[in-house]
Amino acid sequence: MAQVIRQYLPVIQIVTAVIIWAASFIAMKIAVAELGPFLTVFLRMLLAVAVLLFFIPTMRRAKQQYQQGDWLLLVGLVLCEPCLYFVFEGLALTYTSASEAGMITALHPFMVTIAAWYFLKEQINQRMLSGGLVAVVGAVLLSISGSGSSTDGNNHLLGNFLEFIAIAFATGYTLLARKLSGRYSPVFLTAIQAAFGTVFFLPLTLSFEQGIPVDVSSEVVYSILFLAWGVNVIAFILYNASFKAMPASQVGLWLNLLPLSTLLFGWLVLDESLNTTQYFAAGLVLAGLIYSQIKPRRKSVFIEQSLIKREYIDQLVGEQEKFTEGLQSDNLAEDSLNKAGLTTDKPLQETC
Repeated sequence: MAQVIRQYLPVIQIVTAVIIWAASFIAMKIAVAELGPFLTVFLRMLLAVAVLLFFIPTMRRAKQQYQQGDWLLLVGLVLCEPCLYFVFEGLALTYTSASEAGMITALHPFMVTIAAWYFLKEQINQRMLSGGLVAVVGAVLLSISGSGSSTDGNNHLLGNFLEFIAIAFATGYTLLARKLSGRYSPVFLTAIQAAFGTVFFLPLTLSFEQGIPVDVSSEVVYSILFLAWGVNVIAFILYNASFKAMPASQVGLWLNLLPLSTLLFGWLVLDESLNTTQYFAAGLVLAGLIYSQIKPRRKSVFIEQSLIKREYIDQLVGEQEKFTEGLQSDNLAEDSLNKAGLTTDKPLQETC
């Protein structure tokens, strides 16, 4: 039982992280409506740092294995996400519609798979590639088949381009997290993300936000707490931990569950429903993920029985031919000895 849990622990970690991230869209929507985007991100980062301070003894015991030049990778990690990812995504949603932004976001898992193959030299088999393509098609169809408003943005081309840049930064974060996960603990990587994000979003909050409102609803308070502790702490720790036993390409494929999980929470919390096309798209996402993750079963002995017989017969024929050639060589050697006046029945000493 313990061996089975260890085998599927990375999958459990990434799926749990995706589910938490999906619920964060609901919480983020509630918080941004009253606090604004930058103040919401700043508060969730600040509260996450407050919790992660209690993990300092754990990080010390983990003995982070710093190597020369890692500071560049760590800075790149926190710049990619949460910093620049949230900046470009927030700007993108001011210009384009939510459905079109979701279509660009659905490209993230496939971008991770291709980038991991190119930069990290991770192997991509045919099953992973074809399953990933099916999941991407389902995720894109899931994003564009909803009843999105056409008045969400006024410059869709610019907004979609900004969203693509945001997803490119998220892809860079995934690759850097995979590279650093072997030397640093998931808690440490999560802590520096929260700390750096707090410092990064503080001047943005002071510059673009009007401060914390006097009257804040309880829904906003709960949403901020969930975003800080559920997403910035638990989800990121699980996400970073999954890289220790799972390639970045496979982690990226599981991110296709994000739009599906978001629709599920929208149905549970906001009483949203799926149309027929969305149900079909959700099935494509699940089918693609399952196909890409399941290893092909080995063919049984009965299926391969005819092949084994044919190979066995070919082997016997080959050995018989070698044996025949050996006999012919022996006969030729004996004839040569007889012609030279030597016989194989007498020792060579008697003929000398």
